[in-house]
Amino acid sequence: MKHKKQRLCLLVYGALCLSVLNTKAQTVVSLNAGFNASKVAWKETRNGAAVKNKFNPGYQLGVLANIPIALNRRPITLQTGLQFSTKGYREEYDEGSRDGILCVTPWYAELPLNILYYLPGDIERFFIGAGGYIAYGLGGRWTLKYNTSWGWDTGSIEYTDISKQDPDDDKFNYGRRADLGVNLLAGMNIGSSVYLQLNGQFGLRNIAPLENNKVTSEEFRNMGISLAVGYHL
Repeated sequence: MKHKKQRLCLLVYGALCLSVLNTKAQTVVSLNAGFNASKVAWKETRNGAAVKNKFNPGYQLGVLANIPIALNRRPITLQTGLQFSTKGYREEYDEGSRDGILCVTPWYAELPLNILYYLPGDIERFFIGAGGYIAYGLGGRWTLKYNTSWGWDTGSIEYTDISKQDPDDDKFNYGRRADLGVNLLAGMNIGSSVYLQLNGQFGLRNIAPLENNKVTSEEFRNMGISLAVGYHL
């Protein structure tokens, strides 16, 4: 059932992308950059208990296109583009005599597709919206900062099957590369060229790593919030 829902979301996403390509209205392209805070919804394999983790600060930057469409004369806009964003989480680490904070920061290329509605007024300053995203893991870094004089360790992030992990390397297996989720957002225009956008994101796809090409009982989903500033070109 979960796989059917994911395939349905992909089909709807693809149909909306095609509608964007067929739109003849004037498109406004903007550059955006901002800060985000991310964590994961995580349930362990053994007992299904939730794994506590904290928000991991990060950033995002990219290019977005706002494409006006006609829908019952309402001010509706399709927003899409390409973004680079960091995600991940932080958690307390405790192993024997060593304890500290583990910070896991994967990097993603992200394709959002949102529908924006501008609230009526003398000027269409405020907007709300919803939509989805598809993301692809590009790599990343993890850092373990110890609370004592041990200092810190660091390494890279990989996306692989558990059976293909090398136990002797320093790579952190974040799971499956492809991610899929939903966006909820709100924002405001500041003048004619600058806007602020607040975005909440929740992953629909369980990206926990496979084991021998099979899904395990572990659940692992990205989630986060971001605040970005955009500039219309």
